[in-house]
Amino acid sequence: MSTPHPTIPCQDESSVENGLDGRAPRLLIVEDERVVALDLKGILRRLGYIQAGVTASGAEAVELCASLKPDLVLMDIFLSGAMDGVEAACVIQTECDVPVIFLTSHTDQVTLQRAKRTAPYGYVLKPVDEDWLRTAVEVALFKHHTERKLRQSERHYRELFSGMLNAFLLLELLPAPNQDFRILAANPAFERVTGLACATVVGRTLREALPGIEPFWLDTLSTTAVSGRPTRFENYLGDLNMYFLAQAYCPQPGQVAVALEDVTERKRGEERLRYRTFHDALTGLPNRALCLDRIARAIERAKRRSNYIYALIFLDLDRFKLVNDSLGHLAGDGLLRRVAERLRREVRQLDTVARVGGDEFVVLLEEIASPGDALRIVKTVRERLRIPFTVEGRQIYITASLGVVLGPADYDRPEELLQNAAIAMGSARVAGCGRVRVFDWSMRERAERVMDLETNMRLGLERGEFILYYQPIFDLATLVPRGVEALVRWRRADGELVSPAEFIPAAEQSGLIIPLGALVLAEACRALTRWRAGTLADRSFFMAVNLSARQFTQPDLVKQVITALRRENMAAGDLKLEITESILMEHPESAMLKLRGLRELGVGIGIDDFGTGYSSLSYLQRFPIDTLKVDRSFVSGMEEQGNRVIVRSVVSLAHNLGYDVVAEGIETTAQLDELAGLGCDLGQGFLYARPMDESALLGLLGQHFGPDAPQHLKTDCV
Repeated sequence: MSTPHPTIPCQDESSVENGLDGRAPRLLIVEDERVVALDLKGILRRLGYIQAGVTASGAEAVELCASLKPDLVLMDIFLSGAMDGVEAACVIQTECDVPVIFLTSHTDQVTLQRAKRTAPYGYVLKPVDEDWLRTAVEVALFKHHTERKLRQSERHYRELFSGMLNAFLLLELLPAPNQDFRILAANPAFERVTGLACATVVGRTLREALPGIEPFWLDTLSTTAVSGRPTRFENYLGDLNMYFLAQAYCPQPGQVAVALEDVTERKRGEERLRYRTFHDALTGLPNRALCLDRIARAIERAKRRSNYIYALIFLDLDRFKLVNDSLGHLAGDGLLRRVAERLRREVRQLDTVARVGGDEFVVLLEEIASPGDALRIVKTVRERLRIPFTVEGRQIYITASLGVVLGPADYDRPEELLQNAAIAMGSARVAGCGRVRVFDWSMRERAERVMDLETNMRLGLERGEFILYYQPIFDLATLVPRGVEALVRWRRADGELVSPAEFIPAAEQSGLIIPLGALVLAEACRALTRWRAGTLADRSFFMAVNLSARQFTQPDLVKQVITALRRENMAAGDLKLEITESILMEHPESAMLKLRGLRELGVGIGIDDFGTGYSSLSYLQRFPIDTLKVDRSFVSGMEEQGNRVIVRSVVSLAHNLGYDVVAEGIETTAQLDELAGLGCDLGQGFLYARPMDESALLGLLGQHFGPDAPQHLKTDCV
């Protein structure tokens, strides 16, 4: 015999967990959503229960209960067909004596009242939580087992009346129009449980003994007295501040016998569990599930009332990770609690403040007069958050990015409304810290385009759709190509070329830049190795490859470069890696270590877009670099005196430090002559050659280094 589950009291040698007769409980699933039904089957199998059957029909569920005699039914409230879950549960419990647990997500009050009258053995919220389901099933089985024993003992209630552990009342229905009962008898347990003396309640009416009794009690007991059908329900008695499980039956016409079991502690426990299920443990705020429920209610109210206006604010703390990294997670948790308290103080009691993520909060404003009022509240919240917080004796300054959705709007799903607010917040974050953005549908379209772009990029990487183009880098004095810069291009299966300006930012944001950068590095090395076997044999020629910020932060960057060089048996001096100065200055010490490792290999290091960042000259001279690239913005504006001075200064600085200088974006002869006059070493731009595929590049190189090239061009690069 298996050991009873520790959470279920053992009444005798058999246990609820083993079906009360030495076998595992058999459960019938009634669910018309296939995905939910499959999920339930898997959960029941893991919990050790036996699946008696699965159906999506209420009528078929009744038939299966009569034939299969399951121990319990998991019943979806909303079922298609003539008989919904509430009707089916009523028939099953009354005719088959099988306990029913309702499966539901949320429903209206009318349905809840109908469901309550069927006396379900519990409610389980969808999506189903495994631990919650196990608890609900075990409690239901135990309760049903207890009720069966109670029904058996009801035949002998007269003999056992005085010795009953549960409170007991015998009631007489009073004639209409009074909806009340006279108390004919009460047992000692009633006095012990309720604290009301039997002598003071017998002979009085229920309304006199319990003035605050809810109409539900009187309605339900009246139905039993008139129909003769027994009933069972749980409800609250405000006069006693207690919850009772009531089992009522009709001993004779016009009378009702009621056994009352005190379930206050269990109900309080369920309430605590429900609170933990729908509230954030750290801040005590509603969590995502409860937030979505509140949003759904707001959407419904907006559909019913033409003058109902609401707004949803999605708030994310800027640079919150810095707090955790610098002060620790305890300080971060303390900051989140204080943010929650401040947000609660800034809104009304009818509004909802929820925590939906690590440092993400949502504020639902209801019953506002106009969208303008919502925006005023948003700005107030933003400014209040700028006031420093005191955490562990330290003052912490933070800002928040806020996205706003103004209602009412045509929404059916709360998840969509929350998602749009998050999209607006993301747009605010891109604009800078502490910004506010109001959602418009173009934001959603952009977000969907980015998502589609990322998906297609992943497929493109798998299909080999990313190719390299090459832009020659030439000697400004001789106009002979000295190297090329490898540039990635995306040619889709239909032949369309996607602009790097479109896919590179998405690759950076999604992290796809890591595999994409590795592909570029490997293919660039392979290409130069191929060329050296032909046109470029024994010639001085380099391959320049850009490294993104994410690539440069990879801890195994040096190892990746070594692998790429060894795989192609390529000389390290033929490879030049280009990074922006902003990458260097983000973490200069760690950047120094990586650059030294690369430089020791013999790899060239170039600073791309020089002059657009914030390099410190003291750091610059310490970095092991070879080349500075003048940004195209200065080259294109060289007709202005200021830009000409900047270019001259960069060339002079580079030469004094022993670096080469490459000018980008040369598009006119005047720019070429000016740069050559300033002593700039190398250049690239549309004037000389646009980025081209490998075939076109080899044709260009053949003009300079092939057998038919002029002799002075052949020898210039040897």
